[in-house]
Amino acid sequence: MDPRESPRVRWSVVGLLAWLGLKRGDTYPNVDALLAELRRALPDDESVVLRYIAAVVVLLGKVAGADADGRLTENEEQTLRSSLAHINGLSSDAIEALTRALKGKLPELRDEELALCVRELKTLCDGRERVEILRLLAKVAAADGRLSPAERAELHNVAADLGVPESELAAVEEEIA
Repeated sequence: MDPRESPRVRWSVVGLLAWLGLKRGDTYPNVDALLAELRRALPDDESVVLRYIAAVVVLLGKVAGADADGRLTENEEQTLRSSLAHINGLSSDAIEALTRALKGKLPELRDEELALCVRELKTLCDGRERVEILRLLAKVAAADGRLSPAERAELHNVAADLGVPESELAAVEEEIA
């Protein structure tokens, strides 16, 4: 049996999200898969840290993958890997697993799963941290040399969802231009 399918892993993932008021029957298969990868990669980290990393990784993939089929370009993937390498305790194997999980699940993310990630970040981060997340999203999305109109639109959507003022987003966009 695949370890990701074990009842213990499934219940722990459900437990990670329960504090948001989500019912046991709610399913977030793509986010759950990413959280399971994180739990394997960082078994000693607290649930809140894993939820934060998962939410940021999902939004990174969403903004950077906004073009065409929702896939990351090679440069965007390399920038994502480089950004993940700055997370203490995240091994190269864990980065590979996260990237693989994200590449496989990103095109399948449902609106409810994206909303869940935004709720997580709004709960876990203050205004300054939200701007830093946008800076990271913009950096990864612009790794191929520019922000495409689709990436820019997605970045604006995320900023609005996170409650980041347009003026602060404009400053972030100017930094990466």
